[in-house]
Amino acid sequence: MFQLLACNVACLTIAGLYYTYRDVYLHRRKRAQLNDRVAYMLWVAANRAA
Repeated sequence: MFQLLACNVACLTIAGLYYTYRDVYLHRRKRAQLNDRVAYMLWVAANRAA
């Protein structure tokens, strides 16, 4: 009985760590992509103004 409980707890812990890592990584990647797009937009606007 204890082995079954230990296996379930281990699986739950691994899944929790994976989903937490994935959410943080995707959030950072989306933020970086947004920063790149804004920088490109400003660069294009500056080139048109020059």
